[in-house]
Amino acid sequence: GGAEMATTAELEGLYRQAKYREVIESADKNDPEQFLLVGWAYHQLGEYDKSKIFFAGLVSNYQSSSKIGESARRGLAHSWLQTDGISPLVEGVMKEIPPSIDLDNVYMNAVLVKARKGETISVELVIGRIIAALTTVPYKTVSGHIINNGVLTLHEARSQEGVRPYLSILPGLMDAAIGIYEATGTAENHIAGAEYRAALICRASGWKKLALVSAQESVDLWRPLACSQGGERYQKNLEGAEKLLRELKEEGGISLI
Repeated sequence: GGAEMATTAELEGLYRQAKYREVIESADKNDPEQFLLVGWAYHQLGEYDKSKIFFAGLVSNYQSSSKIGESARRGLAHSWLQTDGISPLVEGVMKEIPPSIDLDNVYMNAVLVKARKGETISVELVIGRIIAALTTVPYKTVSGHIINNGVLTLHEARSQEGVRPYLSILPGLMDAAIGIYEATGTAENHIAGAEYRAALICRASGWKKLALVSAQESVDLWRPLACSQGGERYQKNLEGAEKLLRELKEEGGISLI
C-alpha cells in the first residue's frame, strides 16, 4: 500500500518489463484502463481466478466494440481456456470479439488446448494463421504469440497425419517467434517460455546442440523473473527449464560450465 498512483503509460511500461506485481500494486482501480491492465498482470502471473474477476467486471460494463471491452473479452477467454479448457462460455465470448490478429491468438490458444488433449486439430487453419502472422507487418507482440502457440500446437499434434510434413520447420518457426518478441520489446516471460518450447521441439527433432542452447537461455531468463516476481508460477517455470537442461546434458553426455 501507499504506492504513488502511476499514469497508464507508466503502468504499460512496467507491464512490458514483466513487472506484473508492480502493475497490480500501483494501479488506480477506479481507472478502467488501469483496471484492465491489472487483469492482464494477474493473467501473466498465472493467477487466473483473480484475472477473471477483473475481466468479467469490465465485460459487463463495456461493449465488445470498445477497446476496453474487446481486450477484457479476450482476457476472459484466455483465462477460462487456462482453467477450464474449451467450453460454451469461451466460445460465447469469442463470438463477441471482433475479428483481428488478437482474436487469432485466442483461437490458437483454444486449438493448443485441443492438441494437448490429443484431439484432432485443423492443420490448415493453424498453418494459415501462422503464415498470416509471419506476413502481416509491422509485427506486434501478438504476432509472436500466434506463431509460438501455433508451433507448440503442431508439436503437440505431431503424431497426426497432416502435421508430419511440417515438423522439420518447427524449430525455425519458433526462432522466428522469438525474433519477433525481441524486436517488439516483448516482456521476458514470453521469451523465456518460447526458449523452453524451442528446446523441447529441437530435442524432438534430434537437434541436440540447439536444444541445449535454448534450454540454457530459458534458465537464464527465468532465474531473475522467479526472484523478482514472487509467486509459484515463475518458480515452476524455472524448475521445469532447469530439469530440461539437466536431461539434455545427460542425453548429450555434455558438461557445460
